[in-house]
Amino acid sequence: MLAATALGFPVVLIPICIVSMVVFYLKNNYKVSEAFFVALLSMGVNSFLKLFIHRTRPDTLYVGAMRFKTYSFPSGHSFGAMVLYGLITYLLYNYLPQPWNIVAVVVGILIILSIGISRIYLGAHFPTDVVGGWVFGAVALALIIVFIKPSL
Repeated sequence: MLAATALGFPVVLIPICIVSMVVFYLKNNYKVSEAFFVALLSMGVNSFLKLFIHRTRPDTLYVGAMRFKTYSFPSGHSFGAMVLYGLITYLLYNYLPQPWNIVAVVVGILIILSIGISRIYLGAHFPTDVVGGWVFGAVALALIIVFIKPSL
C-alpha cells in the first residue's frame, strides 16, 4: 500500500506532468502538451478545494506521522491520480492497437483504484475523501478531454 500511495505523491505526479508537457511541446504536439499543463493546474485547484471545504483528516498514526498537515477532502492523491493517470490512459487507449489499448485501460484503472484504496487503508483519508477526489478528478479529466481534445 505504501508503494501504491507513493504513485500519487505530488513529487511523483508533478514531474510526470512537467516532463510530459515539455516533451510533447518539443515534438510540436501542442494539444497534448496543453493537456498536461491543464492537468498540472487542476492539481492546484484540488488544494483550493481542500482549503475551502476544510475537513479534518482521520485521527490515525499515519496522519500523525505526516510531515505536511493538509485537510482531508478531497483526496489529492485520488484527484491527481484520476487526472494524470486518466489522461495517460486516455492517450494510450487512442494510440495503441488492440488488444494493447485495452491492457492500458485495465492498468490505468488499477493504478487509479490502488492509489485511492491505499489512502483509505493507510488511514490518511475517509472513504468519502477518496471518492470525492475521484469525482472531482474525473470532472477535470473530462473537461481536459472535451475542450482540449489531446491526441498522440
